[in-house]
Amino acid sequence: MKIKILIVSALLLTFLSNCKDCQAKKTSNPAHVKQLLTTKKCPKCDLGGADLTNANLAGADLREAELTNAKLDGANLQGADLTKAELRWRDDVGDKGKMGISEIGDDYCNVTYEASFKGANLRGAKLIQTDLSGLDLSEANLSDADLTNAKLNWAKLNKVNLEKANLKSASLESAELYDANLKKANLQGANLSLSRLGDANLKEANLTNANLDYSSLLGANLQQAQLINANLQGAKLSGYLIDTNLSGANLSGASLTSLNLQKFIYDSHTIWRGAYYNEFTQFPNGFNSLNEQMEFKRLSPF
Repeated sequence: MKIKILIVSALLLTFLSNCKDCQAKKTSNPAHVKQLLTTKKCPKCDLGGADLTNANLAGADLREAELTNAKLDGANLQGADLTKAELRWRDDVGDKGKMGISEIGDDYCNVTYEASFKGANLRGAKLIQTDLSGLDLSEANLSDADLTNAKLNWAKLNKVNLEKANLKSASLESAELYDANLKKANLQGANLSLSRLGDANLKEANLTNANLDYSSLLGANLQQAQLINANLQGAKLSGYLIDTNLSGANLSGASLTSLNLQKFIYDSHTIWRGAYYNEFTQFPNGFNSLNEQMEFKRLSPF
């Protein structure tokens, strides 16, 4: 019996020791918080769990700062530099992979800490190579922000303002972008696979070489958008009373395989040259003459 108690005690101590790391991730250094609010210069600072709601952090230097579990809702981060800041930390890879307290014997606390930015002003902010995966940035202002190579997979970006933002090579797989403003945004080479862009404004956006396969674009405005060599395979563009606007868009070399294009909006300025389609692409009536500008590509059986 004593041996069993000692074993259980040892395991419990190991678990609690490991959880100190988890606790540290959501516990800020008071001196660092004061430094940030006083000087706005706090690179590599420990700000995990800090309550910075509605704080004025315009132009702040937060490069590589620890911000996991920080509350930044409504904060003014205009022009701030958050390059490679840690905004999300996960420790739920134990036996069960569940949230909450792990089983005795696990070496993990099974928790996920995420910074919150809902409604924050991040206009012109630098978020280069920053991991924002899974974060809620709904209604935030990210216009003119630099998100080059940023990770936004599964992020909530509903009604976010990304006008003229630089999202070159950013990853937005499975992201929510309902009613988002992406007018004139740079999305060259961005991964938007499985993303939801219903009613999003992508007018004049640069989507050259972007991956939009199986994304939802119902009601999206893609007027004059650059979709050169973009992958639109399986994307949803037409629905009941909801159609995507591709008037004046450039679809040169784009993949239109397995698309339902029967009801979408286009005009004489829409460019189709070199776009390719397959036997599952559905065109509207009277579209045959335009097919001559495209290339038929039979679906591979493998």
